[in-house]
Amino acid sequence: MSPSSGNELRRDPLLGFQVIVAEGRENRPQQWKSTIPAPSAMRCPFCGGHEDATPHERLVLPPNLNRKNDQEPWEVRVLPNIYPSLSPHFPDSIPQGASPFFESVAASGVQEVIVESPQHVRSFAQLPEQNAILTFQAYQMRLHAIREEGRCRYVQLFKNNGPAAGASLEHSHSQLMATRYIPPIIEQELAACKAYFRKTKQPFFSDLIESELAEGTRVIHADDNLVAFCPYASRMPFEVTILPRVSQADFGLANSTLLEQLALLLRSILARVEKALNFPAYNYLIHTLPFDTFSTDHYHWHVEVLPRVTVRAGFEWGTGLYVNPLSPERAARILRELL
Repeated sequence: MSPSSGNELRRDPLLGFQVIVAEGRENRPQQWKSTIPAPSAMRCPFCGGHEDATPHERLVLPPNLNRKNDQEPWEVRVLPNIYPSLSPHFPDSIPQGASPFFESVAASGVQEVIVESPQHVRSFAQLPEQNAILTFQAYQMRLHAIREEGRCRYVQLFKNNGPAAGASLEHSHSQLMATRYIPPIIEQELAACKAYFRKTKQPFFSDLIESELAEGTRVIHADDNLVAFCPYASRMPFEVTILPRVSQADFGLANSTLLEQLALLLRSILARVEKALNFPAYNYLIHTLPFDTFSTDHYHWHVEVLPRVTVRAGFEWGTGLYVNPLSPERAARILRELL
C-alpha cells in the first residue's frame, strides 16, 4: 500500500481484530521520533556492584562455581519482582464469587525480573551479543523451572522499555509472569489455529509465513530458521512479528542455535526501530504453548515487537478498532533499508 492509495480497513487473519491503516501523504516517520529522557540520578539497583539493593537472585548466568551469591561477576541475573501483581501464595482452592456479575479468583503466580547486563544500558539493542543470548537462555531456563514446579499453567515473557511502555527503571531488563490460568489472548490464538488446521489441514503460521514470503512487501528478514515481518494488520507503526520456520509450539523446545539466532535477530530489529524513531519506548513479548496443552503442530511460538509511538484515543476505545498511521509495507521497507 502506498501513501497515496487511500485508507484501508484491514482484518487480522488469526484473531480477527480490525485496523484502519490511515497513512497520509504528508506523514513522515520523523513525526513519531522520541525525545530521549535525561539519565536518572538515582542509584540503580540493577547495576553491577549494587546487588545489595535487590532480593536474592534465583538464577545467574553464566554459571560460576567460584562466585559468591549476589555478588559480581555476572552478566544476567533473574530476581523476584519486589512489586508483584501476582501473589506468590498458592491457595489449595481457588475461591469464586457467588454472583455471575462479580466473579473473582485468586491472582496467584510467579513474577520475576531478568536483568540483562551489569552495565547501565537502556535497551536490548544496546546489549553485547553475549548478553542478548544469555537473556534468552535465562528465559528458557526459568520457563523450564516453573513448568517443573507444577503450580502454573502459562508463562508470559515480556519486556517494557521506556516509561511509555510501562518500565519504571531505565536499566535494560525484562520480566516473567507465570499464571494459574491461560490468558484469553492465548486461548483465542490456540482456538483459531486449531480451527484453521481442521479446515485446511495446514498450520496457520506456516501458511502465513509462506504468504508473507510470496508477497514480500512486509518481510524484514528471512533465513532457514526465522522470518520477521510487519503484520498485515499492524496495530501501530513498526510493529514486527518474528516466527520460527519450523512448526514448533513450545518456546522451551527451541534449540540453542535457534535461540541464539532469535536473540541476535531481535537485537538487530530493535536497533533499526530505535534508529528510525530515535529510541522509542517499546514492548516485546513471547507467546508460547501453555504447560498443560498437548504439544501441537497447529501453533507456533512467536515474538511480537510493539513500539509505543501512538496512543489509543476515544475512537479506538469506543469501537475496539486500531488506527495505524503508517502502513506495514512502508514500515518494513524503512526497516530493511536500515540494515
